[in-house]
Amino acid sequence: MNSQTSSVRVETDPIVLVDAICGVHGAYKAKRMDMSFIGGAPIQSKCPACAEERAAKERAEKERQKALQREAEVRELFGCSGIPARFADRSLTNYVASTDGQKRALKIAERFVDSFLSGDVRGASLVLAGKPGTGKTHIACGIGRALIGELYTVQFMTVLRAIRHIKETYRRDSDRSETDAIRDLTRPDLLILDEVGAQVGSEHEKMLMFEVINERYQECRSTILISNLTGDELSEFLGDRAMDRFREAGGIVAFDWPSFRGKRA
Repeated sequence: MNSQTSSVRVETDPIVLVDAICGVHGAYKAKRMDMSFIGGAPIQSKCPACAEERAAKERAEKERQKALQREAEVRELFGCSGIPARFADRSLTNYVASTDGQKRALKIAERFVDSFLSGDVRGASLVLAGKPGTGKTHIACGIGRALIGELYTVQFMTVLRAIRHIKETYRRDSDRSETDAIRDLTRPDLLILDEVGAQVGSEHEKMLMFEVINERYQECRSTILISNLTGDELSEFLGDRAMDRFREAGGIVAFDWPSFRGKRA
């Protein structure tokens, strides 16, 4: 009878904890993996504190790059906004509200921004009407600046410039249509139209303004009108249909206090 000898192979855990020293953080427990089964040298884990510091630096650098990218986007949006250089530093936080009327106007502007950013109200619009030098453009540009800071598109222009932008398509050599130009004015998240009613305007020009206002109303895009006219004068200039759009989507804010510029003078 032949006897047969069998051998049993005992497998050990290839990963063990060993004592290790980091030159920066001192003693730590390292994981060592045995690689002798493939003829290799053991692999040992590095200091976990060093690894966490490297990861923290990488996260901080990513956040820094993200912040720089955001700043660049805000600068580009602001540069394309058309907000005049004189009002480039205007914000809602540096608007001086002394009277009850000024405080009310500022509160309405702040609610406008909050509602816009929260998405509670789509296409909210305002008419800022009153005498020159009462802070209408400051408030409007402050709203625009707040929205640009959240990466929304804002376009500021006078009514005269807006009409000129549309009429430029009437040239024989123009490769753009009136519809294209109106679409340019419909596209921004917020359109600020200044000096509404400063010029008498032909019936055709009034119709163009109604087209812009109506298109933005239909697309639920916010519009701010700045005017030295009263509410009744604006209705006469823009027409009842256009003003009805603003009454439904927002309202008229009366700037009926003395001029800031007059006080400084």
